[in-house]
Amino acid sequence: MSPLPFNMALMQFLADHRTVFLTRFFHAATFFGDFGGYILVATLIYVAWNKQLAIRLSVLVLLASSLNGVLKLIVKNPRPFIREGTYLSKWVVSPQSAAALATEYSTPSGHAMASSAFYSYLYACAGNRYVRVIAVMAIVLIGVSRPYLGVHYAEDVLIGWAIGLSVALLWIRYAEAICAAWSRLSYTQQIGIAVAASLALWLLTIAVNGWRIDGQPREALVSAGFLTGIVIARPLELRMVNFDPRSSNAAAKTLRYLLSIAMVIGALLFLDMAFGMIPGKFAMLGSMLQYVRFTAAGIVSIFLAPLLFTRIGLAKSMPIGAN
Repeated sequence: MSPLPFNMALMQFLADHRTVFLTRFFHAATFFGDFGGYILVATLIYVAWNKQLAIRLSVLVLLASSLNGVLKLIVKNPRPFIREGTYLSKWVVSPQSAAALATEYSTPSGHAMASSAFYSYLYACAGNRYVRVIAVMAIVLIGVSRPYLGVHYAEDVLIGWAIGLSVALLWIRYAEAICAAWSRLSYTQQIGIAVAASLALWLLTIAVNGWRIDGQPREALVSAGFLTGIVIARPLELRMVNFDPRSSNAAAKTLRYLLSIAMVIGALLFLDMAFGMIPGKFAMLGSMLQYVRFTAAGIVSIFLAPLLFTRIGLAKSMPIGAN
């Protein structure tokens, strides 16, 4: 497929007018549109403010990321500077990131799409004006960072913003009905649907990709795995722990936040090393293990970390059934 007629002149202009300060600034901004950035923000909301909001934000951003992966494979628009072979000199990202991004398509921007969904919903649910200002700034800065770093066209960002905002508006309107319908399913049915939907998404990306496993957006497996972990862990946390995110003082909240982040990172690193013997990053078995890896991370984040910090006195539990 031929590349879409997007504004390469603007991309070249940005590449020619970068500064050290702006490059560092937009590297920091783009992080909050990465998987790690969402873990930091959603975990903070989960352990210190509002569990239900954190879960809904997480589900929303994971669904938006999965949709983005499918759309990229359908559109098949190469990233800027790929055709000329100059991306290594025109992108200001790490060599590891460049190697991964070069195998993926450009349109729409996943960072712009996921961040506009996540932070628009946060804006709608937060009554605090400072949180709302931060949410708007996050959407804008994450989106702008992508063309600046050279990895997306400006049009990719505009399309991503439009789709992400649309997804957020649908979530705002139908989240209550969806959650009510979901709660009427048995625990076994919920897990079965999550696993089946993950498998269907994986097969869909393979089919759209010409029945090839290589070159698929890694975010689809990450999103499906973590979402499955949430489905498994959320009922367990409510039945066995049901911690109160507003309990304890600021010091205890800070400690349980750090503990939760450390446990998730530790689980991801441990399983990465454990699965590191599997050859081929895009091999079928390797893909399945990546799914398992992020499922485990979701369980650690939503259930095991709260279980631990209630046991060591960093949080109090609420009566079972209370939210």
